Amino acid sequence: MDWEKKAKEVLLDKVSKAEKGYEVSGCFGLNSCPNALNTSEELLKNLEIILEEEKITEFLKEKVKGPLKAHHKFKVGLSECPNACSQIQITDFALHGVIKVEINPKACSFCGSCLEVCEEKAIKLTDYGPKINEERCVGCGHCVKICPEEALSEGFRGYKIYLGGKLGRHPRLATFLTYAEAHEVLDIFRRVINLYKQYNEKGERLGAIIERLGWDEVKRLLLED
Repeated sequence: MDWEKKAKEVLLDKVSKAEKGYEVSGCFGLNSCPNALNTSEELLKNLEIILEEEKITEFLKEKVKGPLKAHHKFKVGLSECPNACSQIQITDFALHGVIKVEINPKACSFCGSCLEVCEEKAIKLTDYGPKINEERCVGCGHCVKICPEEALSEGFRGYKIYLGGKLGRHPRLATFLTYAEAHEVLDIFRRVINLYKQYNEKGERLGAIIERLGWDEVKRLLLED
């Protein structure tokens, strides 16, 4: 019936106007998780401010035919530790809290505590002290906490940045872009948003843009000065 069609159109119009074109989510255990490596409340607020300044909602409404829906949103996800409970791997812009470990082999007492605590089996104890397999290490920092001689110490604390995760008809896990300290994240985020807007054809997710341009080209556009 005509009135039903009209009512549906009015409802969809209201939903579209109320719907934000983005979603920012942090850890489930924000400021309470024992594994957290960073405190991110202020960073999350600043990321949302940038999304508002860039008028992402208005941008998507111009690109998308019909009302904005959940799968149109530009999604930002942040995890304060490598456990990634907040499922950042399926967000457009993902921040993964990590540390990098530095080794002082002369301080090692060969106690083996680091081997026992490492769930990833990323540490090998050699005649010259501990050696870390960078491909297996997830940057949780447990080995640093337990080392009694400080042979393992914190060399970097910040985030791994991933891009282009999404679900839907063509799911895609986010791809690692670079490491960044907290104060560097916002500049990289602005670059990502600029790329997203410049190469967006019809309101597609960042992952689709990456697939179209190619990952090497995306990295070049974002990381080269």
